[in-house]
Amino acid sequence: MQALPHPHITLQASEGSVLRARAMQAYLLRVRSSLARYLEVPPVHLMVLGEADWKARVKHPYGFPFQRTSLREGLYLFLPARYPERFIWRLREALVPAIKKAGKPPGQPGDFLDLNLGHEYAHAVAVAWKLRTRSRWVDEFLANYLYLLALHQALPELYPKAKQWGVLLAHLTPSEPSLGSYETKPKGLTDQLWFQGQFTTEAARLVEAKGDALLQGLLQAAPLKKSTVHKLLVGLEPHLRDWFASFAPQKSLGSEEITQALRWQELGERS
Repeated sequence: MQALPHPHITLQASEGSVLRARAMQAYLLRVRSSLARYLEVPPVHLMVLGEADWKARVKHPYGFPFQRTSLREGLYLFLPARYPERFIWRLREALVPAIKKAGKPPGQPGDFLDLNLGHEYAHAVAVAWKLRTRSRWVDEFLANYLYLLALHQALPELYPKAKQWGVLLAHLTPSEPSLGSYETKPKGLTDQLWFQGQFTTEAARLVEAKGDALLQGLLQAAPLKKSTVHKLLVGLEPHLRDWFASFAPQKSLGSEEITQALRWQELGERS
């Protein structure tokens, strides 16, 4: 392992992965440059690990980038030194139905995973800014919003690719397309990708239509609370009411019915 200190994104890299680690660090520093204009972003630790180092440190299956973040223990991102072929093939197979509907993706699966490290970084930023609610779908949606906002501002050459990936994923067919099920039931890869597509495309709409308006409102309201975040989101962006309703397509719902259908109060009471 090699440790490479940095004031904003500290690296630890397995032998042979330093160049990859530095490239991903440069990418995340561009993302940070956008978000740090709004509020201080504490240091984040990027771990780029070979399979042996990965298994010695975390229990997650080797291959999928993820974040482990808390203000007490630190903000960490984990990225494999290389993506296992078995994982890439699994991802390719999951994407086939969407490709048949929406056309070729804007890159290879590994490109998508590398780009999505910005999404994982956004999770760390959300924790630091007290925007994490511990409602799974809210936290995923807000991470997508922060990530796309940063790309739109600081990496406009990558923003269209992130949006295109989202459009592609949104063409998958989920087993149960409801926010309540996302919150309470384990999801397979196709479902996870479909929800990612939905969150990405809606976040892109907000970024393109309103810029950073939602972020400004969220920061004023922080710390966010799980029990009231839905009211806050609809208050800041009324169009989200229609988006919420799209996850319950069996009928057209009013705001009170949406609240009941998505079981906001119950979700807010869960730890």
